[in-house]
Amino acid sequence: MSKRQMHRPLSQGAALPTGLTQADLRARDAEGMPCFFWTSGRFCFEVNFYLLGLWCDGRVSLSNKGGSARQYAMQISFLIRFLELNRMTVTTITDKYFGLFVKGLCSEVYPDGERVRVENTVRDIASRCLDFLSVITEEFGFEGYVSKKGIVKGYKIEPDQRRERPSLYRKIFWYHASFPLASSDNRRSPIEPSAIADLRLAAKSRSPKVAARLKLLISVLNNTGCRRAEAARIRIEDVMKAYRSGVTHPLMRIPSVKGNKGYRVLPVPHIVIDSWVNYIENERAEMIERAKELNANFVDHGFLFLNSVSCEPLAIDTVTNDISDLRKLAGISSRAHPHMFRHRFITEKFKDLIVKYDLENTDVMRRAIANADVIKRVLQEWTGHKLVESLDHYIHIAFRELARMEKVVAATLAQAAASDMLRQLDDYESEFRLNLLSEEEFERRTMTTIRQYYRFDS
Repeated sequence: MSKRQMHRPLSQGAALPTGLTQADLRARDAEGMPCFFWTSGRFCFEVNFYLLGLWCDGRVSLSNKGGSARQYAMQISFLIRFLELNRMTVTTITDKYFGLFVKGLCSEVYPDGERVRVENTVRDIASRCLDFLSVITEEFGFEGYVSKKGIVKGYKIEPDQRRERPSLYRKIFWYHASFPLASSDNRRSPIEPSAIADLRLAAKSRSPKVAARLKLLISVLNNTGCRRAEAARIRIEDVMKAYRSGVTHPLMRIPSVKGNKGYRVLPVPHIVIDSWVNYIENERAEMIERAKELNANFVDHGFLFLNSVSCEPLAIDTVTNDISDLRKLAGISSRAHPHMFRHRFITEKFKDLIVKYDLENTDVMRRAIANADVIKRVLQEWTGHKLVESLDHYIHIAFRELARMEKVVAATLAQAAASDMLRQLDDYESEFRLNLLSEEEFERRTMTTIRQYYRFDS
């Protein structure tokens, strides 16, 4: 069976119809949309129907060479190859064969014996394939084909099920008994504040123009929690609008690469936006002026970030490369990539909101946010997460880091208490040596002080 890629992206300028406006077709830009084929080269109606449905509903992105639509096509391609290999179709696969498909994903290894996929990757692929099977079989008139009592016994996970068994249903929206247990999720660790400081320091060693862009990039990622594709598409007009608002935390408009809203807004400190405007009016303005001198037809595209050589919009992959290069330059041994700034942003916002609600609100509000739903809804609006449940992971990190802070405070207080105790004991000894205390009184006061210390230290 051919191992060549089963989908090809639509070319630049491609558009697809999405409806009718009176007598005319209404079309949308579809550049990068994957067009799926069977291994024989035949057009695959089933997969293309599924992907187009998601695209029309605004549930996939096409940014950066196909976005999530390309990711879903790659995931479903595993199932399509399996169906072809076993001479089956989408409407003839059985529960037993779907289980074999999942086991095959789990068991594939490289020549050196290392597994090709971790458990979470298998679960993600299989969950997407169940959604695909459900949509297509329903379309062909096989109602309930994928269900608890159906031919393929998978089922869609409801919110209450996710809350009751979070470890079983983590990061998936369909489930089947053949799914492996979720592996530890190390990819969602926030970048450490010390690493951010090291990256800033490393940026200063680059050329002035590049250094200015790198420091701005770190600031944007750190203060907005945006995805790399969103950072690359921030527009100057949105920065200036927030800057001119005059409030301490103006609402900054951030382009959204997921969902169908197109953008979201979140508060950013004015002092931070002020530094962005300083870049716009100085380093960026100089580069744009230079580009116009070299090319009379050059038109400023209006994006905040631009290539330091061509002055074209900054490529999305360059965001990743910039942080990766800085990490090496700074000698950081731990992982550091753009998305980890998003994890740090969300974690810090959770910590801020948890402390704020705990310190400033009434007992009624404390009980209302005991399950963190209020906080999660606020963060969902700021970060653009589709599912509020996907923020649960950050709650645990936030509380864990707050607990660490409490331990530091407790350790400091404990050290101060120990110093006070030793100082008090020294005073007793001095008074005893000066005959200001009898031996009996010296012993009594000493033992009382020591008991009091251990009583409150325990």
